[in-house]
Amino acid sequence: MHERFAFTAKYWGDAAVVCRAIEGRPGPIVDQEFGQFETWTQANEFAARLNEGLEIPPAEAEQIVISSMLSASDLLSAADSAECAGVAGHPGKAIRVQFMLAQLDLALTFCRIVRTKNSQHSERMLRNARRAFFDALHYLCHADLAPCDVDEITARLEKLQAAFEECPSQPEDSTLKATECEANLAGV
Repeated sequence: MHERFAFTAKYWGDAAVVCRAIEGRPGPIVDQEFGQFETWTQANEFAARLNEGLEIPPAEAEQIVISSMLSASDLLSAADSAECAGVAGHPGKAIRVQFMLAQLDLALTFCRIVRTKNSQHSERMLRNARRAFFDALHYLCHADLAPCDVDEITARLEKLQAAFEECPSQPEDSTLKATECEANLAGV
């Protein structure tokens, strides 16, 4: 059986690039032959055309990309857990932290989709992203986490906050500022 792959767009520094994702393998990996794009939208449209040319339906491409991202997340989490082992001391925490990070990554993806393509599901995607934001904030405030886990979740929350600010028609009270999050954590 041959490996299934698909293309996707990712941010790389200040530019956007097209990446190749192989199902079940850590990634996606930047495909340098396509160069850099000024916007993520341009890179995403190019990746979509590549997938269409390979007769990969969007749902299948998304499944392949998510599989690749989860494999990368598993690999990174294993390394982080080994690095953080003994600090928090509870074996179940690594899985909960990994789940929280995956939720935040998905929320960030929802924001990027809403920002680039208005659809009938935009409101629901933003609502789910806000829920992930508040779930992670609650988890940060009430769980006994290793400092490296706190840093990683806080960094994702800050990225998600920035993504909310770039989304169209975003209610002002829908998210807390990242600095408020840090202030809440300092008071815990």
